[in-house]
Amino acid sequence: MTQYHLWAQVAGYFDGDGTIAISDTSNQPYKLSLSLIFVDQSWDQIKTVKSFLESQRVRTSNILNASGNANLVAVSEFNSVLKMLKLIYPFLCKKQVEAKAAIDYYEGRITGNRLLQVFGDEVNAGRRERHPRKVAINVPYLRPEGDRLMREKRSFGIRDAMGRYRAKVSPEDYRSIRVEHFQKGKRLCELVKEYPYARETIRRVLGGGRGYVLVKGWGIVKADNR
Repeated sequence: MTQYHLWAQVAGYFDGDGTIAISDTSNQPYKLSLSLIFVDQSWDQIKTVKSFLESQRVRTSNILNASGNANLVAVSEFNSVLKMLKLIYPFLCKKQVEAKAAIDYYEGRITGNRLLQVFGDEVNAGRRERHPRKVAINVPYLRPEGDRLMREKRSFGIRDAMGRYRAKVSPEDYRSIRVEHFQKGKRLCELVKEYPYARETIRRVLGGGRGYVLVKGWGIVKADNR
């Protein structure tokens, strides 16, 4: 089979049989992730596309089996998606409008909802296939804003978890709990009644490979079991 040598060739193929798909957003509701997908019944055809993209340092998926006898290869990594869109954009016809909108979204010029609106308009114009979704998507943010919100949410979650499960223990209580257990033989159930910490926090103070505990003024401490 003839190999691809030019981005114009790949753009022509993508214009006819390619798709700009919105990946699953359930784990990141503040931004959209896009995939550029090629589908063909010929495994050799898809392999030729994959080989060209890899030669251009565009990261692709493995060749996957889609519905029926179709074969599929996808570009989903952020930098690879943006790079490929920019390189094929000048040669596109049918998909040029949605490609431009995807570039604008990835470079922070339009919101996720605006990108979805462009895709919807292209469906109504007959240039894009309709892809029904069970859950409505609402992403009123520029992508950099979505990234920032995701980082803040992740940091808050970590802080919240640390606050609940890695409670700060005073140095005095840390030493006392260990002395009471290891030298005086007090059991965990007795220590829980005596000290104002959760059972799991006291377990971590006692060590045994249960993770770390936060000690005021000391920071993270991973106690040994002795």
